[in-house]
Amino acid sequence: MNCTTITAAMKFATSKLSAAGIQEPRLDSKILLCHAAKIDQLTILSNPERLLSSESIKIFDELIQRRALREPVSHLVGQREFWSLPFKVSQDVFDPRPESEILVQAAIDSIKNKEKVISALDIGTGSGCLIISLLRELPLASGVGVDISEPALCIARSNAEQNLVGDRIKFIKSSWGEDLSERFDIIITNPPYIPIREKHLLEPEVAHYEPGLALFGGCDGLSAYHHLCFHLLKLLKPEGIVIIECGKGQAQSVIKIFTDSSFIHLKTLLDLNDVERCCIFEKGQN
Repeated sequence: MNCTTITAAMKFATSKLSAAGIQEPRLDSKILLCHAAKIDQLTILSNPERLLSSESIKIFDELIQRRALREPVSHLVGQREFWSLPFKVSQDVFDPRPESEILVQAAIDSIKNKEKVISALDIGTGSGCLIISLLRELPLASGVGVDISEPALCIARSNAEQNLVGDRIKFIKSSWGEDLSERFDIIITNPPYIPIREKHLLEPEVAHYEPGLALFGGCDGLSAYHHLCFHLLKLLKPEGIVIIECGKGQAQSVIKIFTDSSFIHLKTLLDLNDVERCCIFEKGQN
């Protein structure tokens, strides 16, 4: 990149990303320049003719080259915001999405007495964004996050420490929580639910850079729910609730899977795009 000012760098990067088919080339360029040059967005707006160091230009150029190959911005800067909190991310974890915040809000809303001691479980915790965000809102709560991926658990532990809940949460390597003996007041989970046959429809940022284990739920996208309903029966306290994310058009199938397995469907919540995104269940009476 042959440029020395913020304006020149932004012009070059925006043009390159636009040619690569990036949807928001200027925004991505701005985020990556802030990261490379260790400046904030206000500086880009207020001092566009500021000179950039050769080291900043080199780093920025490398980031733009990688973004043009569709590597996600979150991976390039190593972080993504969720619930107004910072979370480290990498190719080892599913990127937190804004639509998943509805699960955290549902869990908070389910608790009438915020001073009550609550135990929460997050199955397939990934970056830990769900359980960590919940614990930040409930200072007396404790939690467990499980994942089959040890690299994901390492990131989740780091995120718990960074977000100041490390002393109230433990992360365990487990498939669907099958090794746990404890029972929980709240179980929250965002399982893999994309049908494998739809992989070719995904953006390259998702298909090539996010872990398949966290994305694909078998041929119809529902295989994880069949596994979960079996294990959740023994992990949920009698008065506890399950809060589970589902994909577009899957809510009714998820409800049937769980109600056929002795759960009672309490409600379904819509995300900001009016998609049935979150199903809430309790145990049926034996």
